[in-house]
Amino acid sequence: MFGDNETFDRIHCSMPKDGSRRGNGEAVVSKFRLSFWGGFDPVSRKVIDTTNPLYGCSLKDKILILVSTKASSRTSDVLATAKKKGDAPAAFINTEVDALAGLGRVVLAVPFVNGLEKEIFKGVFKGDLVNVGI
Repeated sequence: MFGDNETFDRIHCSMPKDGSRRGNGEAVVSKFRLSFWGGFDPVSRKVIDTTNPLYGCSLKDKILILVSTKASSRTSDVLATAKKKGDAPAAFINTEVDALAGLGRVVLAVPFVNGLEKEIFKGVFKGDLVNVGI
């Protein structure tokens, strides 16, 4: 477990090229993977996968903390729709990453942090305010 002042040695952070280097918001946290294709509704901006603990959660302007997304070639399309409506997450933090999650981050132009130890799930909880940036 980590305290307020503890830092991580292995943090990989990718920031959008458009200059937006921060993502601020309320944490939405799950130790499970999330599929954006079929698991997230960009219109209601909520998780609709009934098997995911985030079911019913809005992702609008949230800091999404997950193990990773479930690989789907439609992830970037779903995230692009959410972005056009102004309903996308403010940042992603993953302990693992798949290539399609990286592409989704590029589509959204939001901060994307990966490579954190799973210890993050012991110290950041749903509703915590999180500031991602450099």
